[in-house]
Amino acid sequence: MPVRSGRRPVAATVCTAASGAELGYFPLADPGLLPVQGTSGATAVMLAFALAGCAVHMWTRPARAAYSGSAAIAFGLLSYPLANLGGFLLGLFLALLGGSLALAWQPPLAHVPTPWEAQTEPVPHTGADAGNSR
Repeated sequence: MPVRSGRRPVAATVCTAASGAELGYFPLADPGLLPVQGTSGATAVMLAFALAGCAVHMWTRPARAAYSGSAAIAFGLLSYPLANLGGFLLGLFLALLGGSLALAWQPPLAHVPTPWEAQTEPVPHTGADAGNSR
């Protein structure tokens, strides 16, 4: 079954946005505890905003989704040591999946008419004796 490429990388955008939401949820669940969480909580929030920015960039600039996808993979890998095991590994895996989908997505090609479609007028059919006329 062939994979259809749409106009936007929807699955990549959804996975990347979900990874940002998951990474930022626990540190921002109680913002009063953010100073207590230290650098891990602040880094998780920054990575969450960066992944959300990648998702927005994928959606608004689909032709450049590969750049956002590679950034999402890098941010996902950085989340493992810097942000509580990558958001309990779920944020890490979602970022890697979204980035991989963005790298694999191809924008649709412009329709190039074939020589048969480029004809402006249909060729008239004159009947069975069209080749015998003198």
